[in-house]
Amino acid sequence: VLVEGDRIFEFDDWRNSMSYWKGDFQYKKTIKSFLSNTQWKKLRDGVFGNFFRLQGVKFCGRLIHSVLLSEIISNDSHSMTFKVFYREVKFTREAFQIITGLKCSSSVDFKVLRERENRLSKVYFPGKDRIELGDLWHFITSHPYGTTASFVGSHDDAVKLATIYFVESVLMGKRKNRNVSERVMKIVDDDELCSSFNWGSLCYEKLLKSLKSCLKPKQNTSENENEKEKDKEKDSYTILGFPFAFCVWIMEVFLIFQEK
Repeated sequence: VLVEGDRIFEFDDWRNSMSYWKGDFQYKKTIKSFLSNTQWKKLRDGVFGNFFRLQGVKFCGRLIHSVLLSEIISNDSHSMTFKVFYREVKFTREAFQIITGLKCSSSVDFKVLRERENRLSKVYFPGKDRIELGDLWHFITSHPYGTTASFVGSHDDAVKLATIYFVESVLMGKRKNRNVSERVMKIVDDDELCSSFNWGSLCYEKLLKSLKSCLKPKQNTSENENEKEKDKEKDSYTILGFPFAFCVWIMEVFLIFQEK
């Protein structure tokens, strides 16, 4: 029986696995081609502006995998604890906020959205019960600015659609065959709510849940040895959310250890 402080994984069991991220690495290029210069400036001046000033994002799958193998049992469900170089370090909501600059005040409350209409869905995706991220990507890439196919909606709506795409494809790390969140669409459509919303906690909780579960066997599976061995044999897995913040945190931790 594992107790607090014990390692969860045996390194040799998982050393050949590789982690991946299936979001849009080219999100700036995708979005910029859709927006006018004025719209692009508005996006960069908004709540997610810092992410559009980055030169790019790179995913360090092997680094993440190596650190995940060092996870130890902790009673704190809102963070992850690792033993690195014989020292215990903790990835927390506060660290995520410092790295991303996104508001991480508390858990996310969606009650305010229950009675709101999904206007953007009705206007730009009429007749669709659900919108896949691929639908939104196709809409954006099919309406490049400055061409005869340019977006004909309002300037504000162009920025809102671009923002939704960014949140879903980058901060949530969704694949194109996943549904776009109606909640996210409703939040972004309300300028005041979007600017004050607890985006950091939403993104952190998505990432934390993925990091905590990506190497663990799925629930409701057989506990016999054959099933366990099959689970160990998998050579890759996908991380959701925004794992680049986790990569930055890892590098900061390593630097601290080097200084000591």
